[in-house]
Amino acid sequence: MADVALVTGISEEKIIEIKETEILDTVKTSIEKWGWLPDLFRSIVGKAKDFLQSLIREQAMPPKPTLDIDMTEFCTMRNLMIRVQNKAKGIKHLQDKVLPELKQQLADTKGMFKGKERKALTTKIEETEQSLKQQLEEFLEILKAEGYPDVQAFMRTFRQMEAVVEQYHHDLAQWERQTGKTGSPPEKESVREKLRQLQQQGKQKHARKKSFDQER
Repeated sequence: MADVALVTGISEEKIIEIKETEILDTVKTSIEKWGWLPDLFRSIVGKAKDFLQSLIREQAMPPKPTLDIDMTEFCTMRNLMIRVQNKAKGIKHLQDKVLPELKQQLADTKGMFKGKERKALTTKIEETEQSLKQQLEEFLEILKAEGYPDVQAFMRTFRQMEAVVEQYHHDLAQWERQTGKTGSPPEKESVREKLRQLQQQGKQKHARKKSFDQER
């Protein structure tokens, strides 16, 4: 849920805040008062998850990146961003629309002769929850297949590259105004090299961590 929240536009700082206030602080207080109770811990985490899901429901999906550029490095990241956003939209649709509607239908299906309908709805709910679980797994695999360890690493890299490209366009527009020329100034290749470096840094963190884990 935290990964989906990041892609839907909720800041990493906000997610960390929710983790601290809704889970860590609450668990600490609970342990001090009641001791270690696994069922209570699961309940606390479940409530935090529900709280995060409510924020996701309220959060409009950010627009797809549409920078019109010919830099292969950023185009690759932009296309990857579109893929994970599309997957997040599918997850969001199941969470916000399909599951609530099915559960409401089940709640409304009452009476002695409705057993068959209730069973069919229960099966649909279970299948939808399984589909949701599968889509969440696929959501993470999209980025891992490209070498990113998690959504946080990808989003940080994407935002950094986005800022570099936007600054380049700003500088390019200023250069064209000053020189009266159009086209790419000589600095473009250095910008592309910066994008390549950011890509490698985002993936190398994963490689270093994996190597460290293996050594341990």
